[in-house]
Amino acid sequence: MSTTATTTPDRPTHVLLLCESLALAGGVERFVCEIGNALAARGMRVTLGSVDTPRERVVYAVDAGVRVASSGARLPEEGAWTRLGRSLGILRARWRVGRALGRVIDAEQADVIVFNGLVAACSVLAWKRGARARSICCDHNHFTARSRLWQRLRAAIYPQVAAIVSLTEADRPKFAALNPHTQVIANTSSLHADAPALPAEPRVLAVGRFQAQKGFDLLLRAWREVVREVPEARLRIVGEGPLAGELARLSAELGLTASVEWVAPTDRIEALYREAAVFVLASRYEGMPLALLEAQALGVPAVAFDCPTGPREIVSEETGIVVPAEDVSALADAVVRLLGDPPLRARMASAAIARSSAVFSRERQVDAWADVIREVASLQRAAAAP
Repeated sequence: MSTTATTTPDRPTHVLLLCESLALAGGVERFVCEIGNALAARGMRVTLGSVDTPRERVVYAVDAGVRVASSGARLPEEGAWTRLGRSLGILRARWRVGRALGRVIDAEQADVIVFNGLVAACSVLAWKRGARARSICCDHNHFTARSRLWQRLRAAIYPQVAAIVSLTEADRPKFAALNPHTQVIANTSSLHADAPALPAEPRVLAVGRFQAQKGFDLLLRAWREVVREVPEARLRIVGEGPLAGELARLSAELGLTASVEWVAPTDRIEALYREAAVFVLASRYEGMPLALLEAQALGVPAVAFDCPTGPREIVSEETGIVVPAEDVSALADAVVRLLGDPPLRARMASAAIARSSAVFSRERQVDAWADVIREVASLQRAAAAP
């Protein structure tokens, strides 16, 4: 079967948004579903593609007009890596993922392919060279977040793709050095409020997948310092993931069981944001964190580590506090400061909503994605013309 789609001006652009799995409650998965819905509403023909997720297993809402396609394969289990040796096992797993996503590409014959994640893009495009010219790559993490192997593969592959989307201005020059067809399209929140809720209770919220990147172990160590100063404070952590058991054990070891509440991913997340006096992001690294954008859009003052990209572009001095990366005591001090100063929280909450509306417009994000997809489709039409 040919791997090159043909397009004509009289039919909608067909875009394939690829993600390894849509069965996880994560920021990338949420982005794929939300932008897919928005592009379909703009008249595009949209397919969400993954290795292992049929429509009934997709975590986030997908509109009826959006197609969901799965390769029918299963994602490799991490435990299988060690049986072959870690390096060989990872390469074998990546080969399987790349082949599975390649089958989705062949079946769908989309005009434009959007890869969400560096590893997914390289796993496919390393061998499926014919797809590069109609591909848009968005890493969803900061430029140096992955190992040297993946960075070397990116350096070989990204100069040949149609376009690159950087989530942050900080990373734009690095991506542009690989491919001049680079633009910044920041993430944004699908949630919004006209006014902050301003809850009086000292409840702090954190949201994210339970993996090392998100720094929940650092947050728990900071929380021990917070409750020493504010004994009535409560921390609500929303998420799931491979470190759930380890984090629960750490919470118990630190004596935090009574002050920490663990909540599974939920469709009432907006209500949980609005019940929080403070939002905290303790990530070791990020791209453009959706949870922080959601907190800002709903008027929740934020405390965040100054990880390589994301928090500094989202949080201003008027909307929250950014502290040195992985500085547990500084994180705790900032949370204590906000919990003890309701007037400051109120000012920050109103400023957060205003900043979200002015800087992180949902309409602007969708417009930008639609423009770059249509531009790539147009280039494909021109290349295919006799």
